[in-house]
Amino acid sequence: MDNLKNIFARNCELRRIDKPAAKAFLDAYHRLGDTTCRYRYGLYTRRTTGAGEASLPAGTLVAVSTFSNARRWRKGDDVVSSYEWIRYASIDGFRVVGGMGKLLQAFVDDVRPDDVMSYADADWPDGGDAYRALGFVEETRVERAGRVNIKYRKKF
Repeated sequence: MDNLKNIFARNCELRRIDKPAAKAFLDAYHRLGDTTCRYRYGLYTRRTTGAGEASLPAGTLVAVSTFSNARRWRKGDDVVSSYEWIRYASIDGFRVVGGMGKLLQAFVDDVRPDDVMSYADADWPDGGDAYRALGFVEETRVERAGRVNIKYRKKF
């Protein structure tokens, strides 16, 4: 992972994207490809600040996040609206510094969830470090089909 080129999210434009754009990107750059979701966001290059940052043509889609629809349940007198962060991917060979945080914040600003949960593959090199850096807390480990996933949640 040390040979990745940096793109800074602050130099990218965030947009809601449509299903075909998200599908094409995730099928190309996420190891599990596309899946059903409700909300889709993308980061597009806008400019570069030069030092330490790769240069790509303006308007290049460099990262995508997708989120589920609400799952609601009663907790005492309240109704909790929980959403799943289903996918995040960036283009091969690049690290979008601040990308996950910027995409998550856009979703939170748009939808106002009570919480967001997601899974990280325990065998993946970072094991969910990015989620912890964004304030997510590990809840449990889930084993399915011989793979261990770590379930993370962040409350708002």
